[in-house]
Amino acid sequence: MTQALLDRKWDNFFNHFDANGNGYVEHEDFVQRGEEIVTACGYDPASERAKSVADGFQQVWNSLVGSLDTDGDGRVSRSEFVAGMAVLAEGDGYDTVFQPAIDALLVIGDEDGDGRLSMNDWLRLQGGYGTPLPAAEESFRLLDTDASGYLTRAEISVATREYFTSTDPQAAGNHLYGPLV
Repeated sequence: MTQALLDRKWDNFFNHFDANGNGYVEHEDFVQRGEEIVTACGYDPASERAKSVADGFQQVWNSLVGSLDTDGDGRVSRSEFVAGMAVLAEGDGYDTVFQPAIDALLVIGDEDGDGRLSMNDWLRLQGGYGTPLPAAEESFRLLDTDASGYLTRAEISVATREYFTSTDPQAAGNHLYGPLV
């Protein structure tokens, strides 16, 4: 069950980022997903906030392709992704890959600039990932571990770590990208 849970989460993430559905995560997928998040948050694509998302997603892309693209074709297949995530989950390598995206999303999602995400901020971000509204609302409640009504960088970082590395079926981070399908 433990590896099966990780496989489901990794598969869910892969599906979120294979924007064109061709079975590979490519640079264009990351660009498209970033643009969708910017649009969902209501920002001008030429704004500084939009640029920060693009920069963060570019860093994640560079890390992913550099770490996971074992055949050197400039894209990551599902099998390369799963094999690479298995290695990242065993160590701390996932921080290098995913923290830049977390930081960029906090910049773009934090509408009032207070360093945390409200429920509305979260719902806009999740809309950019295509997460259904009820699932996004539920994930916010689960990830808001101190029940403050806000998600902090620390809470999102913990949830991201749980999503990519935890085999605990009760971990709140399992809901980071909505329900596991």
